[in-house]
Amino acid sequence: MSSGALVLVTGISGFVGAHIVNELFKAGYRARGTVRSPKVATIKQWYKGTEYEGKVDVVVIDDLVAGDFTAAFQGVEGVIHAAAPLPGRASPEEALDAGIEGSMNVLRQAEKAGIKKFSVVSSIFSVNANFTTATEMMTHNDWTETTREYALSHRESTLVVYAAEKTLAERAIWEFAEKHPHIEVASVNPPFFLGPFAPRFTIPDGSISALSTNFIVYDFLRPDGPPPPHGSWIDPLLPRKSAANVFLMSGEEWLNAKDVVDYIAEVRPELKDRLSREAQAAPSGSMKNLMDNSRVKEVLGLVLTPWKTTIIEAVDDLIAIDKDWKSRGVAVKSLDNWQP
Repeated sequence: MSSGALVLVTGISGFVGAHIVNELFKAGYRARGTVRSPKVATIKQWYKGTEYEGKVDVVVIDDLVAGDFTAAFQGVEGVIHAAAPLPGRASPEEALDAGIEGSMNVLRQAEKAGIKKFSVVSSIFSVNANFTTATEMMTHNDWTETTREYALSHRESTLVVYAAEKTLAERAIWEFAEKHPHIEVASVNPPFFLGPFAPRFTIPDGSISALSTNFIVYDFLRPDGPPPPHGSWIDPLLPRKSAANVFLMSGEEWLNAKDVVDYIAEVRPELKDRLSREAQAAPSGSMKNLMDNSRVKEVLGLVLTPWKTTIIEAVDDLIAIDKDWKSRGVAVKSLDNWQP
């Protein structure tokens, strides 16, 4: 894209969307973002008094599936689609519709508006829904085998529904791209996004779900917090240029809960008393990384952040958010509807 090009980012109030906007500015692009009505005031507050005040054009789109993007796409050269419901935040039917039909609504309208560059933040769940127990190297050629019907018949599992949502949405995008070869599509397929929040990022209402997958680190900071499964995670900085293909992204090491809490206790000893007891009692030992990162490095030139840096930066930001909630007497809203 040309220098100073305008890029539309869907879901800029989210953990990843906020980082994308920040990275676009740093790379010399202009940003326009979509948010739902209740988030507009928060977004404007983020940039108030900063060098970016007035530079983020915010467009309200309350319905991804049926929303009209005509005005939002005016003057836009590229789209980064990051908006999608996180696991457990909507009914299975709503999540599948928003993920699949919402993505296609954005893509179809972008193509109609003459936009030729489209990037989507997908998920490792579309590559392998059981990636934490994988035994063979995963590549960009792999797909999770699932259907909408299967997801709805296993509706009690938010992760089964989420895997179907991301897989079927990405398949639909690539099928559309094959029929419209003038569009350059790129997909990034990360595991858990962990790490620091974008500058000025706030969560006024105490919602754990707004932490995105950083809620995993937040659970490390609760004595009764459950440890996550073995897995991989990456710092949330995305590639700054697109390429017509799928890119797997993961940390160089797959870690377990005990390794993480032991490191937090080492470098932030003042937090020892609030660390997850279950995580501290878990067995130690890293797992081999089974996600092929080679194309991310070779094609995009992406440098992955060391896991210790990622974890501690996430911890520091989460402690700051936690202190803000407590100072304002904000009740923490849990993720009671999360089911594996």
